[in-house]
Amino acid sequence: MPPQVTYWTGVWEPGREALSNEVQVLRELHGRRSPVVSFSCGQRSTVSLRDRVIRLSNTRWAMLRAVAAAIEPRGAVTHVFGAIDEWHLLRAVGRRPVVFTVALPGRAIDPAQSRKVSVFAAETEPLADALVRAGVPAHQVMVVYPGVDLQRYSPAPPPSSGRFRILFASSPADPLEFSRRGIPFLVDLARLRPDLDVVLLWRAWGDQAAAKQALAALTPPDNLILESGAERSMPDVYRSAHATICCYEEGFGKSCPNSVVESAACGRPVLVTTTCGVAGLVEQADAGVVFPRIVSAAASAVHILQREYAHYAEQARTLAMDKFDVDAFRSSYSEVYARLGGAA
Repeated sequence: MPPQVTYWTGVWEPGREALSNEVQVLRELHGRRSPVVSFSCGQRSTVSLRDRVIRLSNTRWAMLRAVAAAIEPRGAVTHVFGAIDEWHLLRAVGRRPVVFTVALPGRAIDPAQSRKVSVFAAETEPLADALVRAGVPAHQVMVVYPGVDLQRYSPAPPPSSGRFRILFASSPADPLEFSRRGIPFLVDLARLRPDLDVVLLWRAWGDQAAAKQALAALTPPDNLILESGAERSMPDVYRSAHATICCYEEGFGKSCPNSVVESAACGRPVLVTTTCGVAGLVEQADAGVVFPRIVSAAASAVHILQREYAHYAEQARTLAMDKFDVDAFRSSYSEVYARLGGAA
């Protein structure tokens, strides 16, 4: 049996939120019986004994420390997910060897908290480099890309529609994040390229009324299309488009967005700005087109992608098989758990 692991993360929304999905994949190593403690401003405090999940709002500092004292010693390994400066979770844990998956950029890690961590698992090379620059010994840092089920997320012929469709699969939960997530950018791209369809996957979370009002204020053109995706699986959502775009502002969101990972697995090339942490990997693999976060540059990138679409689509799937296989994802962490659990 693998060592028992306790998981510590932000908002807990499996099926919606990327880090929650990664934790669920790893929990399968233990039949999903490993405890999860979630600490975030985006949720109410609840306990599910059946699911072995404790959700805490970010106002429950004392409760987080109490939960850590009670739950962490029951496991052999502690696994924390979050941004590079995830000090609130790191401050609460440390009674067992700690694995820290760094999925998002942030301020420099606190040296006192970093000393609690046995292994840092960065989700991109830029995050790994940032950790080393912050003083983390290089031998403690590994790169583990997010994993995807390559059987479920598999290629299919591109849409037969005469219009080129670009998918943005990272809908906002709050209008305050519109600019950083890239919603105005996408509206301007649709306006500049009326021959394209820019499809926003608009999920029902957060303040939907406020989000729709904020989008309407941008006066989007008719070729900016909202889709809920509620009646289709995510693989089908990716296959319904020709490509997927990620245009986050510098320092925002996951360094290796799940939309990039899943799109590549479906053989759909990606359009990513240089502000995205995975941009270098995409460019190296020729799995899409990387461009500065300028609307005119995005429009030109689409032209390049269209000219050699079959090549980029093939390379996208190759990248997923080489770097994003869920079995390799699980195996990487299983090896770390076995090593740290044996030393606990």
